Amino acid sequence: ALYRFNAIQRMLKENGIATARVAARIANLQALMLDVLAGTALGEAELLNPLDGKPHARFLAFRHPNAQRWCSDLMARQCITDVRGDVLRIGFGLYHDEEDVERSSVLAKELS
Repeated sequence: ALYRFNAIQRMLKENGIATARVAARIANLQALMLDVLAGTALGEAELLNPLDGKPHARFLAFRHPNAQRWCSDLMARQCITDVRGDVLRIGFGLYHDEEDVERSSVLAKELS
């Protein structure tokens, strides 16, 4: 595991990818996600961790009684999410892009 960690650190450095750059990219994707979810069932859920310009987790957390079902429905469509009780979490990583957000929005429109 240590060799893999060192290799990844080297690759990130060689490509100029620092934590601040990753955080900014993910913050943009999260803001886009909130925009495209407006008008969907997920957009009506309570956002537990709003984007307020402060340090933020790399996921959006939505509280709603249908969270468990939504997670199952999304997973069945190859959209990997996480659910904890009545909170659906949508995570973002360095490997996500705007197309992923758009595909997720299409799936979110099918939720009820």
